Amino acid sequence: MKNKKRYTYSFLTTICIYIFIFFVLFFSFREINQIKTLKNEKIISMNHISLIEQEKKEIKKEEKESKKEVIEKPIEKKEKIKPQKKEPQKIEKVEKVKEQKKDKEIKEDKKEQEAIKKSSKRYEEVFLDENLQKIVQLIQKNVIYPRRAREYKIQGKVLVLFKILISGEVEDIKAISGHRLLIKSAIEAIKEASKEFPKVEKEIIIKVPIQYTLT
Repeated sequence: MKNKKRYTYSFLTTICIYIFIFFVLFFSFREINQIKTLKNEKIISMNHISLIEQEKKEIKKEEKESKKEVIEKPIEKKEKIKPQKKEPQKIEKVEKVKEQKKDKEIKEDKKEQEAIKKSSKRYEEVFLDENLQKIVQLIQKNVIYPRRAREYKIQGKVLVLFKILISGEVEDIKAISGHRLLIKSAIEAIKEASKEFPKVEKEIIIKVPIQYTLT
């Protein structure tokens, strides 16, 4: 019995010793790992700091070099562009050419206007030469002697100006001269006679004398 007890005690003690040794080794190994990680972190941080410092140094170098380049480059003076003075002879020639062109244009416009006026005058002249007597006769046929003018024995000419339109109607009838008692009758005679007036291609202004004589 005693031997058995000794054996169990010795066994337990050995187990305890081994357990103790195991824990000691475990913790020691863990501490060693922690120390290594700390060292690695320090190394990494140092490397990072060194990289940052290197970058700063490079930036400073670049700034210095750029400043040097700016200083070395001379400031380019802008040359003032002097306006070229035009020669007076050339200016005079150009002005003369412009004036000549203007004169030509004015002369051409005048010629065109004169040609238009001539063409219209020619048409009016031709029309009046052919139809004026006929128009006067038609007006005279439609004249009604005013009663009061007959009573007062008023007679004479009434000069009337009016416009014949392309449609054959009459416009802007105006008495230029004549007795006031005869003017109204003359205007009415023109309005009545206009129904038989010859047709015109252009508007024509006509001046017609209307005769009033007592019989």
